[in-house]
Formats: sequence, structure tokens, C-alpha cells
Amino acid sequence: MSKTVKVLIVEDESTVQSILAAFFQRYLGERGMTGDIRTLTDPVQGLFDLSTNGEQYGAILLDVRLPKLTGDEIYNSIEQVNPNLLKRILFVTGYPDDLTDRWPDRKLNILEKPFRYQAFEEQIGGILI
Repeated sequence: MSKTVKVLIVEDESTVQSILAAFFQRYLGERGMTGDIRTLTDPVQGLFDLSTNGEQYGAILLDVRLPKLTGDEIYNSIEQVNPNLLKRILFVTGYPDDLTDRWPDRKLNILEKPFRYQAFEEQIGGILI
């Protein structure tokens, strides 16, 4: 029986969302696992889901620059509600300095756009240990 990993992707660009979901399927398939991947374009819905059901996700991918609520604001809220989830978060951004400037002393998981599968694989491998 293969292990199923639940994943949440909060990304407002459908193309990036599709690529991330496909990369996840490939990554899990190469390791004999399956994925239950939920994609959301609405960051408010993403925060609600993480606040109420966050423990179910093995990995959480957050875009940083989102309309209404940014990925780092979601991260801040999760820190208050369920800090255990922080190590499961992978920021996906073309602006990594936004995060490193905000939290210079934190080790954050960041996948920089544009990205290739190898970079994705390295980052996810660090989260799904």
C-alpha cells in the first residue's frame, strides 16, 4: 500500500499551480507514493483551510504575492494558530528578498521562480522527511 501525502498549494496563477501539482505528482510517483493535492487561488480560503485542517497536510506551498492576503501574512497567522505547520511550508516566489528581509534570522523553505524540477525536488525533499 502506497503512502498518500496531502498537499495544499495556494497560488493565484493557474499555470504555476498546474506546474507545481504536476511536479508533486512526479515527485511522489518516483517514490512510490500518491498525492492528494488541493489547489486554491484564494489566499483567504487557504488560510481558513490551514487554520481548521492544517494538520492533514504534509506540505503547504504558498505564493508570496497574492491578492487580498500575502503568503507571509498567512505564515504569520499560522504561526499564531498552529506553529507546528511552519516547517511544512514552502514559499514559492520570484521575490525571495521579501521573505529574507522580513525574517532575517529564520530558516525558511523558499522555491524561487522561475524554478526547475531539480530545485523543486530538493526543497520538497527537505519538507517531506
